[in-house]
Amino acid sequence: MAPSLMRSAAPSFDALVPAFSASTCSLDVSAVSPAHRRLGLYYEDLIGTLLSGALPCDPLSVRRNVQCAQAGITAGEFDFLYRSTEQWFHLETAVKFYLCCGDGSALEHFVGPGRRDRLDIKWQRLQQHQLRLASHPVGRECLDRLGIRNVHSQLLMPGYLFYRAGAEVPGSTLHREISPRHQQGWWLPLRDLELLPASRDHRYAILSKLRWLAPARLADDQALDWHALREQLVARAGPALVVQLSCVPVSGSRNRWCETGRGFVVPDDWEPTVLESRIQSRRH
Repeated sequence: MAPSLMRSAAPSFDALVPAFSASTCSLDVSAVSPAHRRLGLYYEDLIGTLLSGALPCDPLSVRRNVQCAQAGITAGEFDFLYRSTEQWFHLETAVKFYLCCGDGSALEHFVGPGRRDRLDIKWQRLQQHQLRLASHPVGRECLDRLGIRNVHSQLLMPGYLFYRAGAEVPGSTLHREISPRHQQGWWLPLRDLELLPASRDHRYAILSKLRWLAPARLADDQALDWHALREQLVARAGPALVVQLSCVPVSGSRNRWCETGRGFVVPDDWEPTVLESRIQSRRH
């Protein structure tokens, strides 16, 4: 399973449930049909499937999306409550993709491709609200109704951090909360697309959002050469997640193209300062 973006989150799903084993409880992401258009909800579906497969066949051992409300007061929602080895856990999940627009020394340097999200804001929300729900009076009352005691809160937060193509990836300057094992990619404005190789050995694809979680594997006729990629990107209005592909010969069939890297291509006028102005306007 994909590693976490943050040091203080669970390293991966494997580390959460002792009973989980990649050899006995593996999950093909493509085999789980998306029931939602939002990537975060699709990711929750995948985690729910994994938890149900890894834990005993007790329907009450895993509870999902438990609302915490009392007398008209809504404190929040538990993404998951699950029981493993006689211990109850509260699991929050998030899968995030951020572009680094600085030297990586501050969490605010990491901005979502749609400029509506930022890592420091998300991290503060998780730490100060979502992961503290079990200790909130309404959250505790909700757990009491379910007969759940001594809950241990956990966070699962995989994803990618993307660094400007052609620039040095931050090392010692990277913010201390970011895990050194996080998955990395690149980003560039459309005007710098020439930084991507255009030889016959390289192919590309633009992934729709619900395909961002798994490494891409495409048939020969689905892969784009550099010129076809540029043509499609010019016709788009917003950021696009592009995967780089290499050919893997498959006996008895057409070539298969497998992902070797990924990154965001953004419009030339994409500016992270737009997000900052929106945040400031909400504060006043």
